[in-house]
Parts: sequence; structure tokens; C-alpha cells
Amino acid sequence: MRGFWNDQNRIRRERVQGEVEAARARQAEVSAFWDQHKITAKHWWVNRTGGRGETTVADIPEVAAQWHPDNHVRPEDVSATAQRRGESPYLWQCPLGLGHEPWPAWPKDRVQAGAGCPACRQLIRLTNIPTLADQYRGQVPKTYMTHAAHDRVPWVCRTWAVDPETGSWYPVEHHFEAVVKERALQGDGCRVCAGYVIDDTNSLRTWFPEIADELDDPDVDPCRLPTSQHNVSGKHLAGGDSGGVYATVPWRCRHGHRWPATILNRVQGGGCPSCSRSGISKEQVRLVAELAGLMDLVRPGPPDPRLPGGLPDFASHRITVPPQYKPEHWRYKAVEIDAVFRIEGGIRIGIEYDGSYHHSTKRRDRRRYETEKSQVLVAAGLLDLLVHVRLGELPALTVPEALTVPMPERSTPYQQACAVAAAIEARIPGSVPGLDGYLAGEQPRFQDQADAYILAAWGELRPPRGRPERSESPRPRRLNETKPHQASLLTPVDAPYRNPDRPTEIIRDYRCACGNTRFTAVQAQVTSGNTKSCGCLRNQAKRQKFSTISGAEVRGARDWAREQGIEGGANGRVPGRITASYRLSKAGRSDVLGVDGLLEEHCVQQWAQLNGYKLGARGRVTSEVWLAYATDCLAEGEPDDGAAEQQPAREVTQEGLFDLDE
Repeated sequence: MRGFWNDQNRIRRERVQGEVEAARARQAEVSAFWDQHKITAKHWWVNRTGGRGETTVADIPEVAAQWHPDNHVRPEDVSATAQRRGESPYLWQCPLGLGHEPWPAWPKDRVQAGAGCPACRQLIRLTNIPTLADQYRGQVPKTYMTHAAHDRVPWVCRTWAVDPETGSWYPVEHHFEAVVKERALQGDGCRVCAGYVIDDTNSLRTWFPEIADELDDPDVDPCRLPTSQHNVSGKHLAGGDSGGVYATVPWRCRHGHRWPATILNRVQGGGCPSCSRSGISKEQVRLVAELAGLMDLVRPGPPDPRLPGGLPDFASHRITVPPQYKPEHWRYKAVEIDAVFRIEGGIRIGIEYDGSYHHSTKRRDRRRYETEKSQVLVAAGLLDLLVHVRLGELPALTVPEALTVPMPERSTPYQQACAVAAAIEARIPGSVPGLDGYLAGEQPRFQDQADAYILAAWGELRPPRGRPERSESPRPRRLNETKPHQASLLTPVDAPYRNPDRPTEIIRDYRCACGNTRFTAVQAQVTSGNTKSCGCLRNQAKRQKFSTISGAEVRGARDWAREQGIEGGANGRVPGRITASYRLSKAGRSDVLGVDGLLEEHCVQQWAQLNGYKLGARGRVTSEVWLAYATDCLAEGEPDDGAAEQQPAREVTQEGLFDLDE
């Protein structure tokens, strides 16, 4: 629905812009007429033949033509400088036939100042913009309201909305107020469609009633709250003056937790942070449950109302770091620890469960942050030791304040708990008194508590991963016909079809220009130009005879290039451009060489196109073309009058491409 409204506003905005431009064009024509009228009237006045008091209105033809017949005197009897106080001015009529009412004015202003029709100076009215005139609901008539007025007036937008319960569309009217100038000149659309004004079609109560029920502010009406604004001003919420301060909205979940959040955060899926499961995994819960039977688990916060009585809270801890210990590049002042345990002597040990997916260096290297977190928490006295359980092939953390316990990817919670408890006991002897009995049991003891917590927090132990059944067999994709590449010699003779050996491959039968009447190729390869023939072009290239260059000529060309300061390589074959330039220079044809002593590539390209020689990829001049051009220049001999006669271009047909040897 929001996308439909945006499209409608865009269409209306473009329509309004076109209507305003057309009205401005008419206004420009009218203004040009009155500007010329002003110049003409002043010209008649300056070049008058009679005296100052002898010139009448009739002596100024352009002004006299606008004399209204309802005047009680004739223009011949009225002085051109008439202006009497206490009397009514004379009436004039607009000569443009735009339906303007007669206006009063003194002849002096019409003649000496060149004043024109006042209605023509404000020609664009709201009626000249039909799209806005249809939505206008102001008290002032449309014919008197200009398009650039600063008045805030009511408008009505007729559109369609969606019923969120049934999904059906129904006609609605959006009522809002806006400034006329902003709608006509700035292209502002419907404020309800844009989300600035809220009604029953776009409110939070209409679209998200379950979120509106969690609103915990009696002064805020969810029927007047938007669904897409990230920050809503306090003034808009409470109806008072908040000084432009943007505020969040208080919410309360069904468990009684209260927290502030923006509307967009809630609409996009943000829920109660106390009930949230973000930052905690079921694997972490199972490990913490086993360690809680060996060490004293510190409760992360207030009791969770979701948990049954007597069940430990295995949620993560949010620990606030004092400002003097917080690094400057840290964005937040609180860090999250998966679990905190207290052992004898008041020692606090934190547990971090580092999974291989979120802590892998392939996604983001978190080693610096994990190292700094261990150092900061220990330096601030919030923890005495931080244990990192690193799963998979994660690199170890080499920091004295941290204890790394590497574990295999598929290790069980019991195996992880044994390794963590043994590492803590080795680091702090006597810290886990029941470790020997736990290891001798060779099986987990507290997974029933972990299952109870997972059921209370998630609602299920392991969600089913069933695949949805298809209601009907999938329809085969339509095969579209594509044209061959413009340089291809293949012409399609049949419709495309699927390759029986490779169903994902679309093939087609073609006819080649060489005479092969049936050739099957992949349609995509023919369209892209990777396949241009049935193989005749490849065979022709193999049969083509290339010119041979003697070793003496290669050495001579390389020495010549070295003398000219041209890079020609220390060994191997000399580039065709250098060899061709060497031949011409040796024969005394330096007139066809460029400033750098070599042949110019664009000249050779033009010669090759005129004479039917095939260039390489992207118009590249091949070695054979360079040498052929040099041979052609040598055959012409010395030029007459500084310019060689241009050889007539040979006509090259599609069939002629196969007879290059001739």
C-alpha cells in the first residue's frame, strides 16, 4: 500500500509540474505583451504633438482601445494626464480576452507609467492547475486563489487503501492541510500518503494492533502514531511544545518488562530486551547449565517472569564499564558476557562462548575486541578471569587476563564443561571442588534444567525443519528466443529447446553462411558472440598462410628500433608494427610514418576496413595487417605531390570473408 501511494504521489507530482510549466508559459506570453504595451505607451507619450494638457486618451491608440464602454465620457474628452482626487477612476478592459473583470485606473498611470491589467500580472490561478484544483477544499474560491499563495488550506486526496485483515482494497479519502505554494511549486503530495498525517488507513493501531497493545503511555494515542517514522517528536506525541526534542515511546511487554524504543524499531521486529533471545544460543545455555552445577552462577539481573520457580537464569550479563576504563574507540559503554560464576575467595570468572560462525575471521576479525574486553574487565575489577570457549579452528587469544579453551566443532555440552572446568582448576587450584566426581560420571547432569529454560524462553527445544510441500508441479520456464550476435554467421532455423543431457542448457538449431544447413549450438553462446560459426572460421584461420620473417630482418628491425629509442624487446619476435615501420624506413618511405617513427594505428585501421582485412578483438591491428599495409605502401612507390593515390576499396561480402587467400 505504501508503494502504491508513493507511485500515485509521484504521478501527481509530475502532472502538477507539467501543468505549472504550461501555466508559466502562458504567463510569460501575457507578461511579454504588457511589457511591450508599456514601451509603446511611453513612446506615444514622449513623441506627442500636442501640449501637456492638450493630449487626450484617444491620442494613445493602444490605451484608447482598452477604454471600457461603461465610462460616462469618451476618450477624446479625457486628458491623458487626468488624475482627480475624490473622484472614481475610469474603467478599462483587458484586450487579451481572458475573461478578466474591468479594472479602475487613472489615464495618467495608464499612459505615463504604462500600467496594464492587474489580473494579467497574476494570471496563474489554482484553476490553471487542475490536479490541485480537484483536491482543493479551501473557503476562498479556486478562481481567486493563486498558485503561489502562502495560505494553509485543506485538501482531499482520493485513493485506495488495503484492509490489513482481509487484504482487499477499498476507496478512501485522505484529509490534510498544506500550503498552496508548497504543493504547486515544491511538488508536495498527499501528507497522509507520505506518512506525515496519520489516520485510520496508516496508523499503528490499524496495521500492528499487537504492538499498539504494548504501548505504555496513556497520553499517546496509537491511532495517531505512524508505522514507518524512526523518531517521532515529543510535541507530536503529547500534543504540547517539546522544543523539537525527538523522543522514544515507552512500551511494556506481557511479562511486565518496561523499556523505551522507537516505533520503527518495534515495527521492524524489535521486542522486549529483557525477553529477547539475541546474543544467547541454546548451545551456550546447555554449557552454562552444566557449569552451574560445579560453580556458583551469578544471576544476570531481576528475576525473569517467564521462568518457573527454582529454575536458574542462564541469560547473558550486561556489564557497564566505568568511563575511565572504556577505550575511546568503543561505541558502547556496556559489554555482554555469556555467564559469570563466583568461586571461593570472591573470585569472579566470566564465560564467553565463541562459536565458529560469528567469531570466524572470514566474517570479521574480532580478536582485538575480545582481547581488549578481557583486559578492560579485569583492569576495572569487574572480573578476575575471562574464559573463552573457542569452537572449531578459531585462533587462540594470547592475553594474560583471558583463558582460551579450544574445543572441536561437534563437541557435546558435557565435553565442553569438562574442558572448561579442568582449565579453571589448572589456572586456580581448588576452584572446582566437585570436578573429580563430575569427570567420573562421564555423562551430563543438568541438561533437564537447560531444556526447561529453552522451553520457557524459546517455546520449543528444536524447531522442526520440514520442507513445504508443493501444491502443484512446477511449471517449466518459458524459453525466449534471442537474436544471434551481429558479427555471427549463424541464422536460426528453429525454436530453442532444452538440451536433453543438460536440462538447464537452452540450445537451438542454426544455418551457417558457409553452407552448413544444420548446426546445433547453445543459444546464449550465439547471442553473446562466443560462437559465431559452425567451425568454418576456425578452420579458415588454421588454413591461412602467415608471412615469414627471416632472422636477419628480425635482428635488423630490433637494432633499428633501438637506434630510434623504441622499445622492441631484447629477444623473441619483434612486434608487427615495428617490423612494418622498419621495412618502410629502410625503403625510404618515412613519409607514412608518424612523429614517433612508427605507423599510426588509426590510419592502418581505416586502410584495413576499406580493403577488407579482418582486425583483431576490439579493433586491434594484428601483425599480418601491419605487414600487409607496409607491403601495400611499398607497392605504391614514392607519392606524387606528397600524397599517394588512394586505392579503391574492395567490396567485402559475407561470403567473401572465406576467400581472403585470393
